[in-house]
Amino acid sequence: MESLAIVVAILLIIAFLAGPIAIALSAVQAKSLILNVIRKILHGFFVAMSLWVGLMFFSNPDLPIGVNLIGLFGLITSYIALRREYFPDVKILAPLLAKIGFKTSAGKGLDGDDPAGGSKSHYGPILKWPRKGGSTGKDGHGPGGQH
Repeated sequence: MESLAIVVAILLIIAFLAGPIAIALSAVQAKSLILNVIRKILHGFFVAMSLWVGLMFFSNPDLPIGVNLIGLFGLITSYIALRREYFPDVKILAPLLAKIGFKTSAGKGLDGDDPAGGSKSHYGPILKWPRKGGSTGKDGHGPGGQH
């Protein structure tokens, strides 16, 4: 029974730590080709382990809900690590939200223009007028914007 507890503890540690380690490895870029190959091999190993253990914990309905949540955490972190390393330019959520009317957080549409002609702040909602008041001249009010 003691060895079974050790195996379960190792699996839980893998589910908790493999995904965040893979995310950290995707943030580091080595200048040497050898180090970059070693980093990618380690990244792939940690992602595979996190996916395997996370799927094993998440898909088993007989386990308690806490263990299922640990498996979900492993799946999510391995997905984030995969996207950061191999598919950083693939946009899935932004085009779907743009189709239903949401704008990106930078205040720009998907084609890069500023649809509201307002604030270019990366924080908060898209504003019609700049934060300091006045008009941008593109909204039909104020100097330069009058008809």
